[in-house]
Amino acid sequence: MIGMARRGFGVLAALCVSALGCVPEYRPPTLAEPHAVVKLRRTYDVIAGAYLRERLLVDDHLAYAASTSASLAAAARIDALLLHPTPATLIMASSFFHQETQQVYETYYEQVPTMEYETYDCSSGSGTSRSYRSCTRYVTRYRSEPRQRWVTRVVDVDDGSCQTGLRFAPTAGRVYLLQYSFQQHGVCSLSCYEQLPQADGSFQNRRCSSAPPSD
Repeated sequence: MIGMARRGFGVLAALCVSALGCVPEYRPPTLAEPHAVVKLRRTYDVIAGAYLRERLLVDDHLAYAASTSASLAAAARIDALLLHPTPATLIMASSFFHQETQQVYETYYEQVPTMEYETYDCSSGSGTSRSYRSCTRYVTRYRSEPRQRWVTRVVDVDDGSCQTGLRFAPTAGRVYLLQYSFQQHGVCSLSCYEQLPQADGSFQNRRCSSAPPSD
């Protein structure tokens, strides 16, 4: 089933993952703006773990992300999104995982008070009779110091993942098929086809032309 820019649970405007940091969201064109339609089809030869996480980056911006049950990967799935008609680098990644409760050693910061000696203006009087002088005093200031501790957390454990990409230049008004194929951990491919409409209502798939390298 095709859904336009459908998102899975747990997706925010910026996706934060430990390996990538925070990824800014891709801003797709509206239907009223020049755009190309891209169908993102995913197939998996093997299934592992309990959950599946998928993401598509366009020039390092999050264009599609979904998290679902790993069992749903047994059948091919297609989602559609709009892209600006400009050369772009697309990166597709997926990972199977399960969750475990583990003891994790983490760093946190604590505000520690310190006494410091400071000089301040303690002049008296006003105008021509003002007496200028400085005084000293102790003041309490705080600084952040790192501490370590063991905490119990639910963590994602990788059961098989892969990432691949390509670069192409979509044309406004055209329809494209991106085929992501996952064979096994670390082995996957991403292919691009332009879908040319035929008289009988079907499509003829033609390989996309590669875009020039980005600067």
